[in-house]
Amino acid sequence: MKSTLPFIAAVAIFLTPDLCAQGRFFLGATAGLSSTSLSGDLSEDASYTSKMGFSAGLIGEFSLTDDIRLSVQPSYARRGTGIAYDIGEPDPRDSLELTLDYLSLPFMARFLTPGGIWFVNGGLDLSFLLDASLKDINAGGTADVRHLINDLDLAMILGVGAAFHLAPALVSIELRYGQSLLNAGANEELAAAAGFSPRFRSSGFQLLVAVLYPL
Repeated sequence: MKSTLPFIAAVAIFLTPDLCAQGRFFLGATAGLSSTSLSGDLSEDASYTSKMGFSAGLIGEFSLTDDIRLSVQPSYARRGTGIAYDIGEPDPRDSLELTLDYLSLPFMARFLTPGGIWFVNGGLDLSFLLDASLKDINAGGTADVRHLINDLDLAMILGVGAAFHLAPALVSIELRYGQSLLNAGANEELAAAAGFSPRFRSSGFQLLVAVLYPL
């Protein structure tokens, strides 16, 4: 966590004076809900299930042209998954919950349609692990597994949404999909502690709302 703060500060110091001078810089806040799961190796009698999460943070956006905008969106994001086991019943039984907390740093490019209402965007999300916990639903205990998860995650993100001018603010609503490009497990100890391979990646959808103000 401490090692990421100088990087974020350097980005902000480098970008802010130039962009503000051009009068095309926007600053605001964003928040949303997510449904994430994992994909990867598991035993034959186990499967991953989706889990609800959330995010909240800031957004800085630069209008490169009338229909292209670049943004950075530092935020706190909670992701995770459930792990269900087949015990001979019609539906697998949820047994474990893995919760991952990140400092998320998406870098995005937004492309607006003529008229500036609808948009598509894409980019990369560089995330730094803050905390990781594994809950045994049946026994009720929770274990700290941060040392078993990689500190860094990189994801590809794609989104579609709409933006509305509510003077002086710009409000956007976006549905976003993210897919991790790196394995999350740090080592084979995860198999002993949680019963699944370290070769897994997160993916899922986010519904985000952002409010931006011109500077």
